[in-house]
Amino acid sequence: MTKKNVLLFFIMILLAPVLFTQAQGFLSSPGETILQSYERIFVRSSLSTKVNVLSDAANDEAAAEFYGQLCELALRFVIDNASLFRDDPDMIGIAIASVRGIGDYAYYPATETLWQAFLRFPDKVIRYEILGVLPELDTQSLTGKINEFLVEQNRRNNSGIPADEELLSPLFDILGKNGDESSYPVLFASSVMYSGSLEEKAINAIYEIDGNIFDFCIKAIIENPSEEKFSAFNLALSWEKLSGEEKGKLAETAMEVALSIPGDRRSGIRELSEASLIIIEETGRVRALPQVLKYYNQSLAVFRADLSFKQPLINAIHCLGNLKNADAAQTLALQLGLYNSRSAQLDTEEQEVVLALVNALGELAYKASYDGLHYATMLPYPAGIIEAAQNALAKLKW
Repeated sequence: MTKKNVLLFFIMILLAPVLFTQAQGFLSSPGETILQSYERIFVRSSLSTKVNVLSDAANDEAAAEFYGQLCELALRFVIDNASLFRDDPDMIGIAIASVRGIGDYAYYPATETLWQAFLRFPDKVIRYEILGVLPELDTQSLTGKINEFLVEQNRRNNSGIPADEELLSPLFDILGKNGDESSYPVLFASSVMYSGSLEEKAINAIYEIDGNIFDFCIKAIIENPSEEKFSAFNLALSWEKLSGEEKGKLAETAMEVALSIPGDRRSGIRELSEASLIIIEETGRVRALPQVLKYYNQSLAVFRADLSFKQPLINAIHCLGNLKNADAAQTLALQLGLYNSRSAQLDTEEQEVVLALVNALGELAYKASYDGLHYATMLPYPAGIIEAAQNALAKLKW
């Protein structure tokens, strides 16, 4: 035997235990399933070759039977070792391959593991991969956790850290698809906080959730800050399932809340009361008469102090004219009488209010209005007011 052959012989003897051990690691043991075999191989492989194990398993003819589970095992390995290898390229490669594998086979049991990875790895690469998979899985179990995450993101945004639209947008979509009513508060807060597509996404998610938006909005109008009340009102008003009764109740509640806040020029409050008045008139909600009368009295006081604020008062008069109530007629007739007593000294703005009063009394058609309307036809009012008074008299019911 030559020296060369002797050297090769001794090398083979020395390497035999190593080669035998590796062979044992990569061959199935008796009674071992395919999944168990790949799991064992994955565990024993080096960090740099683990992603190759996943790649080989994906090409296995029986991959559909085990690949999702194997990928969850790999992703748990990544999570458990995140503190040691968070920025390691091999670890990131394993994470991405695992996430994609879970998504490719729609392996629902791994939903919780995906979310754990989402929280452990704040880098955009892994998070975006996870967000691309989660919408395809059943994420109902994650609703509370996603809510908490969004609350924290909103808090960070308030503290001056800009929101990541690419991060929040798919989370809104997930809640819209699989969320429940517990997501309403954070989605609504997001719709108020953000603008553009994020605002639209948050609102759409609220509408997609199968819940009672009306009850949520009523509560928000009552309890939320002033600047959010009008947004809650509009959210409910645009809900396609809103009934006529709920619409009237919404306006009544919103008007009551708006009137209870001192200074109607605060952000959103004036808009809330004005929009509520329109809906009360549209629905003819007589139950809201106390609120409308209070709004009328407040508007009248503001108008007396500054005649340029005539429109809110005229709107209130129009609304009262459509509520078909004796108390409304009595209130308006009394005010017409006061204007009649000084008809010759009225400004143009006040004459416009008188015209609104006369038309509203005609709509109400209560005979108790006769004296004021009849007297108006004989006073030095413009021809338009006199004609309107004559028409109103003709509508009175006897």
